[in-house]
Amino acid sequence: MAFTKKNIPSKILCIIDIGSYKLRVCAASFKNKEIKILGYTEKRQDISFFSNGECRNLPALCENIAESIAKLEESCDIKLDQIVINYPFGELFLSSKKINYKRKLPHNTLQKEELETIMQSVEKLCLKHLASEVDRLYGLSPQDIQIILSRVNSVTIDGMKQKKVIGKTGEHLRFSLLNAFIPRSKHNLLAQIGNVVGKKIYKILPTEYCITKIFQEKNIVIINIGATQTSISLKVDDEVVAISKIGIGINDLVNKISQHHDETRAAIISKLNNDEYFQLEKANFLNIWGESFGITLKEMLGDIICPKYFFVGGGGGNNVFIAEYLQNFSYAKHDIRMLNTIEFVQEDMSLVLDCMKSISIEDIKKIPLDMFVLLRESNHLISREHDTLSISLKTAIKNLGYISS
Repeated sequence: MAFTKKNIPSKILCIIDIGSYKLRVCAASFKNKEIKILGYTEKRQDISFFSNGECRNLPALCENIAESIAKLEESCDIKLDQIVINYPFGELFLSSKKINYKRKLPHNTLQKEELETIMQSVEKLCLKHLASEVDRLYGLSPQDIQIILSRVNSVTIDGMKQKKVIGKTGEHLRFSLLNAFIPRSKHNLLAQIGNVVGKKIYKILPTEYCITKIFQEKNIVIINIGATQTSISLKVDDEVVAISKIGIGINDLVNKISQHHDETRAAIISKLNNDEYFQLEKANFLNIWGESFGITLKEMLGDIICPKYFFVGGGGGNNVFIAEYLQNFSYAKHDIRMLNTIEFVQEDMSLVLDCMKSISIEDIKKIPLDMFVLLRESNHLISREHDTLSISLKTAIKNLGYISS
C-alpha cells in the first residue's frame, strides 16, 4: 500500500504579552510541534495604563498593540490574522479537581460517544464546584464569568494512567480536570482589543498557568512580581492546583521611594539591591507585600504542606532583598505548614527550547521568559486541536451552556 505524505501547513500566530510596563509582541509559526520565531518587538508603556488590575487607558493600549503588530507585519513581510493574548488583569479563578466515574459496562471498549457522555458528567461536577466558589468569594454568577482554559490533566483507568482512552476497557475512571475562568466583562474587554486592532483572538492564556510548565519540580511555588501586581502559582504533584494575584507590584515601592528621594525611576531600580539605599522604604514595602503574600498563599494551600521549592521572577523578582525576605518569612504566623527550608530554583529552558526550530542566540537573549511560556503553551494547544479528550471536553462545555474562548 502506498502512503501519501500530507503537506501540513504552518499555523502563524501573533503572541501578545501585555505588561503594565512593557508590551511584547512576537510572530511565530507552528508546525509539527515545532515553533519558529518570525519576529519580535517590544514597546515601553505608560505605567498609568494599568492600576489595581484594571486597564485605565484602553485606546492608548490598543494603539500600542496595533503599532507593534504593524511593525512585525512589515519587518516579516507577513499578514498576522490571529492573536494569542495573555490575561493582564487581576481576577482569575482556577480550579483543579479530581473526579471518579464508574462505567456500567466495563468490559466494553470505550468509544467516542461514551467518552463525550462521561466528560459531560465529570465536567458538570467540576464547573458546579468552581461556580459555587466564585459566587462565594466574589459574588459572580455563571452568567458573569467566562471559561478561558479547560484541560484534562490526567486520566486513569482502574488505577493505570492513560494517555489515550479510546478503545480501552475498564470500570473505574479517574479524571483530573483544570478549568480557569475570568469575569465576562474582562473577556469582553480583550475581545474589544481584538476588534479594534482587527485581529481574531485564537486564545486567551493566563501566563500564571503557562509558566508552571517549565519547571522539573513537581511541587513548587512560583512568584512573579510585576510592575503593578504579583502573581502566585502553586503546583502540587505536578499539577497546577491554584493561581492567585496580589494587587501590589514593584512599582509601588519605586513610587514610594520617588516621593522621598530626588531620583529617576531608572536610578531607583538600579539601587534597589544595594543595602545602603532605601532601607526604610523597602522594609515598609515588604511588610505590606508580605502580609498579602502570606494570606494569599495560605488560602491557596489550604491544608496542603507548602512546597520547599520557590521560584521568584518578573521585573521585581530580580531583587535579592525579596528573596532574602522570603527565606526569613514567618510562614508559621500565617498557619502555613513547612517541612523544609525553602530552596530557590530556576526555570528549565530546555522544556521551552526543545520545541524551538533554529532559534538564534540573539532571540534567546532578548525574548523574556513570559513570552517563551506563551509560545510553548500555544504550541501545545495547536498540537492538541485534534486530540479526542480535548475535543470531548470542549463539546461537554458547550453542551453544559458554557462558552470556552
